Parts: sequence; structure tokens; C-alpha cells
Amino acid sequence: IRPQEELSSIGDVFEEVKNNEGPQVPTIDLMEIEPEDRVVREKCREEIVKAAKEWGVMHLVNHGIPDDLIDRVRKAGQAFFDLPIEEKEKYANDQASGNVQGYGSKLANNASGQLEW
Repeated sequence: IRPQEELSSIGDVFEEVKNNEGPQVPTIDLMEIEPEDRVVREKCREEIVKAAKEWGVMHLVNHGIPDDLIDRVRKAGQAFFDLPIEEKEKYANDQASGNVQGYGSKLANNASGQLEW
């Protein structure tokens, strides 16, 4: 939970999206990655790279992943985030030891020691 002074500076991104104002998460159609035309494939690749660099996130469409699998992954993620913090910490990465795989990131603690997750 963020302090009120931080929250007020963030704004309401959901209202911005609803009103089609402000930045929009890039949507990338992965059907464009399969054509024989190398120019089309390269354009799709460039869009993915740009979205990753500028946003760190993107909305992928026509990816071919079954809805059932997406639902199962979403439920597994929700089950993990519903765990007590002590249980989640068992899976935390430890960058100091070189273990970068696992739960968390270098941003997990802020300057005041608060957990970001």
C-alpha cells in the first residue's frame, strides 16, 4: 500500500484507458510473425522489441495459447499470491548470492524497507 501523496501523483490509469486518453499498452498481433514475408516478420519483431524496451509489457493477440491454459496459469498465479508472505519468501530470488531465478525482483524492497509485493 502506497502513501496517499504517492497515490495522488500516480493518477488513475484505468480512467485514462477507459477514456482512451493517455498512453495505451502496445497490442501486437503474432499472426504477423508467421508469414513467409521476411519484411512482415521483421516488422513484428521490431514491435515486440520496442514494446519490451519502452513498456516492459505488451498485449499479445493471435498467440495460439489455448484459453484453458491461460486460465490455469492465472489461477496458479493467484493461488501463489494468496499465500502468506512467509510462504512466498521461500521462493524469493537472492540476487546477492547470484540466484536470480524465483519470486521477486531487485525492486522488492523500497528505500524505507517496505515490501513492494
